Amino acid sequence: MSDWNDMVVDDGTELPVPGDDGSAEVDMGVEEAVSLDPTVSLSLAELLPDAKGEIVIVTDGEDTRLQIVTDLRLLESGVSDHHLTAGGLQVDGFNYWVFEDGTKLYYAPGTSIELEHQTA
Repeated sequence: MSDWNDMVVDDGTELPVPGDDGSAEVDMGVEEAVSLDPTVSLSLAELLPDAKGEIVIVTDGEDTRLQIVTDLRLLESGVSDHHLTAGGLQVDGFNYWVFEDGTKLYYAPGTSIELEHQTA
């Protein structure tokens, strides 16, 4: 069996650098840069609540942006006092939302969450 280096063919042709002659121009303006949205979209129906109907979203502390999509109405929101979930997570100081089916979604401070309401 041959060494993989023996199979590499280098004919000396120089590949164009984007922007050198305009033929492979890469120009990302402000509009395109802004459209690269790092938001993650999650369906509330696909998130699995614990035995008490609670969902906890914990992030790494970076600038995390989430979008929660649901057809359920939001009934209540706030900041949690002392609370331990059925899974054993302490959610003191976490923001929360309560939906009309009783699901309670907790999310860590510093996490930006947007609610997108879809009609059924």
